[in-house]
Amino acid sequence: MGIITVTLDDEVEKKLRNFAKGKGALGKTLSQAAKNWLEEQEQDKIKQKFLSIIKKGYPMGKIQYKKREELYDR
Repeated sequence: MGIITVTLDDEVEKKLRNFAKGKGALGKTLSQAAKNWLEEQEQDKIKQKFLSIIKKGYPMGKIQYKKREELYDR
């Protein structure tokens, strides 16, 4: 377990302390907030990767015919 010193605005600190009451609740609240933020960052990274793949495109093969009639024996 690591120790991080954080400086918060007075208003934010007051609201956070009112929300997280109890022994160790403040640390748990901040840990959960950090986990959520990290998950969002990871999801954004994944999303950007797949968007770049979509924009690049994927080769689906070469078209073997020029006209629709070539597909059917008519």
